[in-house]
Amino acid sequence: MQVKTAKQPSEGIKKNQSLRKALQILEGMTRINAPARLQDIAQSLRMPQSTLLRFLNTFIDFGYVGQDPDTSCYYLTLKLVELGSRASRSYPFQNSLSKYVKQAATAFNESASLCVEQNMQMVYIATEEGPGRMLQTLHRIGHIAPMHATGVGKLHLLNYSDTQLEELEKKVGFPKYTNNTITSLKDLKKELEQVRKAGCAMDNEECEVGVRCIAVPVKNYQGQVVAGISVSAPVTRMDKQKTEEVCRFLKEISVKASKELGWET
Repeated sequence: MQVKTAKQPSEGIKKNQSLRKALQILEGMTRINAPARLQDIAQSLRMPQSTLLRFLNTFIDFGYVGQDPDTSCYYLTLKLVELGSRASRSYPFQNSLSKYVKQAATAFNESASLCVEQNMQMVYIATEEGPGRMLQTLHRIGHIAPMHATGVGKLHLLNYSDTQLEELEKKVGFPKYTNNTITSLKDLKKELEQVRKAGCAMDNEECEVGVRCIAVPVKNYQGQVVAGISVSAPVTRMDKQKTEEVCRFLKEISVKASKELGWET
C-alpha cells in the first residue's frame, strides 16, 4: 500500500522559472567570492552563456551587478547588502531582542549574537562585538551556520521530534567541521538531552577551531524555542569559570527575552 505524503506548501503552485534562474545566479555569484568571467560563471552555474548574459545585463540595469571595463569580469554590487540591511531591521524579534545581545556583549566584552532557524540551518540576524574587542569569526548578520555544530542550533533542535531529527540527518547530514563536531544522530540525541537539562547549550570548538560559544533559548508563548542568544570567545578566554559565568548571565537574559514574547515560567 502506497502512503501519500503531505504536500509541501509550495507544491502544486505554479512558479516563475525566470525568477528562479535569477535567484540561482545571484546566490551562485555569492559563492564565487570574486569578479568572474561570463564563461566561468556559466560553468559554475551549469547554465548557457547566452542565457546567463541576458540575466546579467538586467542585473546591471538595476544596479545589482557591475562589470569591470578592463577585465570584463562581473561582480555583485553592494546594493544587495543594502537590501539585507533593510530586511534585518524589519526581521521578527530583532528590534525587541537586540538589546539583550548588546547587554551580553558588553557584560563580557565578547562577541554576542541573535540567531533563528531557517530551512534546517541557523541564520544570524543580529550581532554585537564587545567594546574594544572583535572576534574574527564567521558570526555576521546573514551568515548561515549548521544546527548540529552550534549552541544556538542545538537549542532549536529541542523543538524537533525523533522523526524530524532523522529528516535532518537525511536532508542535511552532520558534516564534520572540527575534531569535536558531533557527526552521528545517536551522539546528537545525547547532547540534546544534556542541553535540555542544563538550560543552555555549548559549541565547544565544534564549528570553528579555537572558538567556544555559550547559547540560551528565547521561547514564545507556547514554550517553543524561536531564537537563540549566544556569546562567543576564543577558548583561551572562555575557560571553565567564564563559561559558568556566561551561562548564568545568559539564563537571566533568556527569561527576560522569552517573557517579551509571551512565555511564562
